[in-house]
Amino acid sequence: DNVEEMTTVAEAINITQTQQKLLSIPLLSLPLRPSTLTALLRRGFATTGDIMINNTNTMKTGNDDGGIENLAEELGCSVSQSADYVHEINDALYSIGLPPVTANTTIVGRTDGTTKNNNPTLRSTNNIPATAASLLRSKLNSHMQQNSNSSSTARQIVSFSQPLDMLLGGGFALSELTEIAGLPGSGKTQLAMQLCVDARLPGKYGGVEGCAVVIDAEGSWSGAGVDRLWSLAGALVDHVKSSALRKMEANKAKEMANGGGANTDTTAPEELVPTWFTPESILDGIHIFRVHDESEQTCTLYNLPQFLQDQEEKGKPVKILVIDSLAFHYRVASSINSSNKGNFLSTTTSLTRMAAFLQELASEFDLAVLALNHLTNKLDKDSTGAGGMKLVPALGESWAHSVTSRLMVDFYHRHVPNGASPGGVMGEVRTCSLIKSPHKPNGTACFMITDKGIRGMPPQFIQQAEEAKRARLN
Repeated sequence: DNVEEMTTVAEAINITQTQQKLLSIPLLSLPLRPSTLTALLRRGFATTGDIMINNTNTMKTGNDDGGIENLAEELGCSVSQSADYVHEINDALYSIGLPPVTANTTIVGRTDGTTKNNNPTLRSTNNIPATAASLLRSKLNSHMQQNSNSSSTARQIVSFSQPLDMLLGGGFALSELTEIAGLPGSGKTQLAMQLCVDARLPGKYGGVEGCAVVIDAEGSWSGAGVDRLWSLAGALVDHVKSSALRKMEANKAKEMANGGGANTDTTAPEELVPTWFTPESILDGIHIFRVHDESEQTCTLYNLPQFLQDQEEKGKPVKILVIDSLAFHYRVASSINSSNKGNFLSTTTSLTRMAAFLQELASEFDLAVLALNHLTNKLDKDSTGAGGMKLVPALGESWAHSVTSRLMVDFYHRHVPNGASPGGVMGEVRTCSLIKSPHKPNGTACFMITDKGIRGMPPQFIQQAEEAKRARLN
C-alpha cells in the first residue's frame, strides 16, 4: 500500500510539473495557423496555460465537453471550431514531445477512448464542405470589412510599370503568395523595393495605403538598400505631387472653358497630398527584419502574426510581406548537409509547411506575400535521353505547386540610349514573364530600372527589345 501511495504521489508531482511547463509555452512559439493564432490572441489567449486554465474542470474530470464549450463561449465561435483549435494546439504540442492541453486525448470520431499509435494527429475532423458561392461571399465581406476603416479600396499594389501592371490585372494582388524568380542582378530586389514603397501610396491615388514587412536574408535591404529606398520614396512623393498639380490645372482649365473664373480654385498642390505622405513617413512604414540563418528566418516568419495584429490595432495595417530571398538560407543549409538524405526530406517538409503558412497569412491579414527565389540548374532530357542543363527556380516542385503566382524576371543585355529612358538616365530593359497564375493568362511585360525606380518601357523601345530578345534566343 505504501509503495502504491508513493507511486501515486510521484505521478501527481510529475503531472503537476508537466502542467507547469505547459503554462509557460507561448502560442506564438507553436506551429499554428495564422487564423488560429489571430482568433486566440484577440481574445487574450497568449499561452497554452491560458487554454489549460479554461479547461481546469476538464483536467479534473477527464471530460473535455465543458471545457470546449467554455472556450467556444470566450472565443465567440462554435463548439466545433473551438474543438478544432484545441486539437490543433494538441497536435503542435505532440510534434515537440509534450502532452496535450486537455487530459482527455480521445480522438474525435473514435468511441473507444484510444488513439492510433498514440498520435493525436490521426483523427477525424468532421470537416464540412463549403460551396463556392459561400466562399466568394465570405471573401467579399472580409475585404469590405477590412477596407471599411481605410480610405483605400485597391486590391493590387501597383509597380509603376504599366505593362507589368496590365499583365497582372492591375498590379500585385493582395491575399496571394507570389514568387519572383530570376538570375542575380535581374531586378528582383529592385522590383520588391518599388512595391514596398508603392504600398504606402494613399488610397485617393489608387494605392493600398499600408505598411511593408521585409525578411532580409541576404542583407540587400539593411545596407545600401536603405539609400535606394530613400530615392524611390522621394521619387514617389514627387510623382504624386506632380500628378496633383496636373489634376488641379486640368480642373481650372475645365472651369474656365465652362465660363468660370480663373481663380475659383485656390487649393495649393501640396494641400491635395496628405501631410503625412513624405519620404520619411514612407520609410517609417517599411519594417525590415534581418535574419542570418534558416532557424532565425523560420522563427521570425512564424512570429509575424502578432506583429501584424499589433500593426492593425495601431491603424497601420501591413499590406505587403517580402522575403528576400526564401531560398538563400535553405540552400546554404542543404549544401552543408548535402550527403544527408533525411535533411533533404526535412527541408521539403519545412518548405511545404512554410508555403501553407504564408498562404494563410496572406489570406488572414489581406496582404501580398512576395517570395523572391533563385535559379538553379536542372538536367533537361528529351525523349531520346539526351539533353543539357536549363535554369529553373530553386526549391523544387513541391514549392512550385504551393505558390499562387510565379513570375520570372530576365534582362535583354541591351541598353536604351542615354537620356531616352523614363527618369532621364540610361536603364537596362528587363522582362517579367507570368508563367503561373490561377486567374490570368501567361505573358511577358517589359520594364526598366531607372534612378527613380521601376518604370514602363517607352513604346518606341518595345519593338527594339523584342528584336533583341529574338536575336539572343537565336
